[in-house]
Amino acid sequence: MKMRRSKLFIYEHGVCGEKIPDEIAIEGVAMFKSLLSFDRYFDLISFVRDDFLSVFPFGSGSFKECLEICDKAIVVAPEDGFTLLNLTKEIEKAGVENLGSSSKAIEITSDKWKTFKKIKDKVATPKTSLKPLDCEYVVKPRVSCGGSGIRVGGDVPEGFLAQELIRGKPLSVSLYVDEEIKVLSINEQILENFSYKGGVVPAEYNRDVVEAAISSVEAIDGLKGYVGVDIILAEQPFVIEINARLTTPVIVFEYVYGMSYADIVWNFMNGRDVEIKPKRRVMFYKGYGNGFVTYGKHSIILKNL
Repeated sequence: MKMRRSKLFIYEHGVCGEKIPDEIAIEGVAMFKSLLSFDRYFDLISFVRDDFLSVFPFGSGSFKECLEICDKAIVVAPEDGFTLLNLTKEIEKAGVENLGSSSKAIEITSDKWKTFKKIKDKVATPKTSLKPLDCEYVVKPRVSCGGSGIRVGGDVPEGFLAQELIRGKPLSVSLYVDEEIKVLSINEQILENFSYKGGVVPAEYNRDVVEAAISSVEAIDGLKGYVGVDIILAEQPFVIEINARLTTPVIVFEYVYGMSYADIVWNFMNGRDVEIKPKRRVMFYKGYGNGFVTYGKHSIILKNL
């Protein structure tokens, strides 16, 4: 007799949640498309906003309704307004298996000040304070994502922090966290005025970058599943922040590594180790017209390197 497949609820906030600008939504569309590869292993459950009904194979619905009929859930949402935290709490309250981090861990990683205090004795971090610093610094919201709301110098209002401006190569490390921490990919970030515009996968790096990412994750209990660690590589790697959710580089995993994030997770869940080796190196960036992923006038464009 054929065994029943588990039902997996996939949620990406830009596609399933509130309306956001198209130039930001394109990243969400790409990540939601990457989550669809979980249908190789699970029966997928989701819902989408009205403007995506003709794009994805799901109808209207609600977060609560999907939690009532699923076995597991994976959520991609911004830290802004504690959206990721609150949705994770709903998953936990419903008694559904969460394929991501716990709400206790997300409560820390959603707040850059709390994150700094947790990791500052474990890894190199920029000088960080709730008051202006005596060096070149940026002012950023304690709770935000994607580089939004960052400016150079000035006053530090409530809800913001000052962080030393480190000049170097911006990287992110994609990890899979369970009983062991697995390195999935090291990625270079393309930033413009601190805002995320794309990346290069895989990036050139040294072992110190990986060790810094792993040490920072080990400092926070409850991190699980995909975790992205943002690092600036200067004379040494400086850990900037930790994202307890999928980050944009996953959209090119299958193209670069020959395995989707779903393939990797399924193998790890079943006790099988996998060798993650790049088949090619690519740059991806936001643009216009037809691309690797397209939504409205916006697209994510790939360029083989």
